[in-house]
Amino acid sequence: MAPMYNILYNTIMDLGCKNSNDLISKDAKISASAASAIINLKDTCAFAKLCEKSEFIFDFLKEKITKNLCNAVTKENFLNIFEFTKIYNADFENFIVNSWLKFADEDLTDEILTLFEDGTKEQMAYAAAYFYHINDPLALEYLEKYAFCDYDPLAQNCALALSKFDDKKLYSEAIRIIQDKNTDDFEKYKYVNFLVSYGDKSALDALLNYLENTYSACFAASGILYLTGFDELTRDGKPDKALEIFDTILSGYPEEISLETVLDFGILNFIKYLVSTLNTGENTACKTTENNNISPSYIKRIILKAKYKFNLISREDIYTFDLSKNAKKEIISISEYINSLNLNFFDGLENEFGAPDKGRILEVFDVILNFGKTGFSEKIAQTILNTEFEDVISEGIKVLKTFGRLSLVEKECILNKIKNENLKTLTESYFG
Repeated sequence: MAPMYNILYNTIMDLGCKNSNDLISKDAKISASAASAIINLKDTCAFAKLCEKSEFIFDFLKEKITKNLCNAVTKENFLNIFEFTKIYNADFENFIVNSWLKFADEDLTDEILTLFEDGTKEQMAYAAAYFYHINDPLALEYLEKYAFCDYDPLAQNCALALSKFDDKKLYSEAIRIIQDKNTDDFEKYKYVNFLVSYGDKSALDALLNYLENTYSACFAASGILYLTGFDELTRDGKPDKALEIFDTILSGYPEEISLETVLDFGILNFIKYLVSTLNTGENTACKTTENNNISPSYIKRIILKAKYKFNLISREDIYTFDLSKNAKKEIISISEYINSLNLNFFDGLENEFGAPDKGRILEVFDVILNFGKTGFSEKIAQTILNTEFEDVISEGIKVLKTFGRLSLVEKECILNKIKNENLKTLTESYFG
């Protein structure tokens, strides 16, 4: 373990009170006894400590904690569970819901329904999760009412429960709103969240269209991958969308998208798939067509972007110290796999300078800059002279400045191509 990780691990192992510490004990009798004490004494302080540190507790420990707490719930004490519902934590949601399900009957269901009337948003989130399993039609009114609320756990659990009722009313509304060009992009967030949580893959085309037009691309791309996967997208004839989503995910790591998702999204397997298309020259992902605008140079640029990103992440503790063991292992595997490849990913990369959208041109500039490939300087200069994208011109000049190759372009000619005054001032500063 790295020093920083050791400090963090030792800190979280002291959860702040005896029962919570005993609950994670390696001694089975001690942990079981602590679970019984927490339930019988309604020790919400111990539960709060668990929730507070949950992101740093290993997954296997969370499973053990949940199992012990559920086993400690009996007919005599199960009503005590309601005290713990005032603290919501997704990692321990199963403790609450499964405890209720053990003793589910009409009376308990009625009591859980009342949480929608006088409970907190945290309690309602647990209640919605319960009605995913117990499809009582009396819950429909409340599930619909809170499906688009601002508290994500409640909204997501309502959407999940509504899918079990096969309730399509709000699904149709969500599709309509995310397709509405007059609806604010920020407002669409909760409707995208609903569609992803609802889990109906018929929403995929609407979500892909949303991805093309939103400022929240990382959120949209992540949501789509929880609804479908890279393998399914490529199998269904959407390799261009799979690449676009992967490109967005890479841009979001590690600041905007949690690195824990490398396992959820199957990142390593998708990179291997991309490499296989380059090796065989087969599959639609390796062919440029009128419909998908995919070329080998596009794939190479994305693999290079992944190589730079995962090499950086894997060698810097600041990005990985609080990740699960499995996620860290996967990140190292991704980095090692790409580094082991005996392929010249820079061969033909200049073809990306003619990509149909400026985003891809800017991305290839970024890759060339990150790897210090000065040999592309003349091609970059040509691109600057030929393009009408002003930000591509400015970014290209920045790369040439870094490479010490500004002599390849003429200052006044370049500045005359830029009409945006702020961008022109920035670009002129590179010549200083």
